[in-house]
Amino acid sequence: MKKNKGMKIYKQRKKKRGSDSQILSILGTCAVVFGAGIFGYYVIAVPMAKVFRSMNSEPEVMVSDSIAEDSLPVITEAVTTRYKSSLDGLEIEKVGDAEEKPVTTVVVTENDMIVTSVPAVTSSVLSETVTEAQQPVASPSPSAAPVQAVVKGGCLYLSVSDIESIEALTSKLSSVKDCTSVAIPLKATGGYVNYDSEVSSARLSGAVSSYLSLSEIVSTVTEKGLVPVAEISTVADNIYPVTYKKAAYQFEDGYTGEWLDNKAEAGGKPWLSPFSPVCQEYLCALVDEITSAGIKSVICTDNYFPPFREKDLGYIGEIVKSPERYKGLTNLVNMLSQSASANGGKVMLEVSASDIINSSAEVFHPEEFGTMSLVVNINMDEFGGESVHSVLDKINGKTGSMKIVPCVSGGGDSASVISTLKSMGYDLYMIR
Repeated sequence: MKKNKGMKIYKQRKKKRGSDSQILSILGTCAVVFGAGIFGYYVIAVPMAKVFRSMNSEPEVMVSDSIAEDSLPVITEAVTTRYKSSLDGLEIEKVGDAEEKPVTTVVVTENDMIVTSVPAVTSSVLSETVTEAQQPVASPSPSAAPVQAVVKGGCLYLSVSDIESIEALTSKLSSVKDCTSVAIPLKATGGYVNYDSEVSSARLSGAVSSYLSLSEIVSTVTEKGLVPVAEISTVADNIYPVTYKKAAYQFEDGYTGEWLDNKAEAGGKPWLSPFSPVCQEYLCALVDEITSAGIKSVICTDNYFPPFREKDLGYIGEIVKSPERYKGLTNLVNMLSQSASANGGKVMLEVSASDIINSSAEVFHPEEFGTMSLVVNINMDEFGGESVHSVLDKINGKTGSMKIVPCVSGGGDSASVISTLKSMGYDLYMIR
């Protein structure tokens, strides 16, 4: 009998793959993955990205030069020059004369095509400052017609009351005789501006005291056949530096603040400092505005320092203790002259005859002014019956290349004074 040995179990051994087969398998897998990535990027990702870009940005545009220049609109742009100093944090923008400047613009057509480099267009000129709130700069009032700087004849000074209204001005001008021009006090001693200035900082400081515009003044004067001449007080100004403290004299220590001419409780006031860039910019802006409006001659008065006490000199420091401090005044006048010249105007420096004779006018340094006209203010009441001829004889020879323009007040008979001035060869003279 055969013995049952049970079921036989056969084991099957797996054959080992060769190394070549494994390498081919790995390469095949990589190829599949790479192909899937390329397919996903170009077929899915790129189109989707374009969709999202179109939803969140401006449409793509093409650049073309094929559009005719004649069909493009003229674009006007204001051109400004920014000064680097500030009015207690208030940046100033001053604008120069009108000029043709090329302005690069971008015009988008109906076909979403961009055209650049539009031909030169007119750049308009605005003459003022910009306030802390960045208010828009306003244009100076234009004159009815260009006015030339006065060169000869008599000039009669008007008073502040003469320019309070058009009616008052017209009435005064109707009585003017034997004169070719009138001097108008547009900025008075103390700081008030006697016309409706559009210099923003002048308005903010409360200095503007009139609603009469420069254009109204110029047109009213010229309609009477007269030439308008401006008179402005420069640094004898106690209004502007109250608001713009950096325009005033400062304590040398750098933290006390502005200098006052007396204790505050006793009514002490600040003065404009000719050394201050803030002061310089303000006065230059006024001269620019005035000459842009057609008044081409500007007489600068009150060019002197406050009556400093000895301790005041110590407070303020070297700029007012230096023997060359006069250059603060002369430099300021020359800056104002440059502002006027930019608009075809000129500045005339006014100095008292008695100060010239006594050598007490610190601003009087003829070598600093070249051929600038010198308005010699002769108050006949100060000379005890002395003649105009005698006073002018004392001044002649002291003025260098400056042209003397006599300005006479007091003494009674103006007709006799005018006759004397004409006989002495003065072709331009002024009567207060």
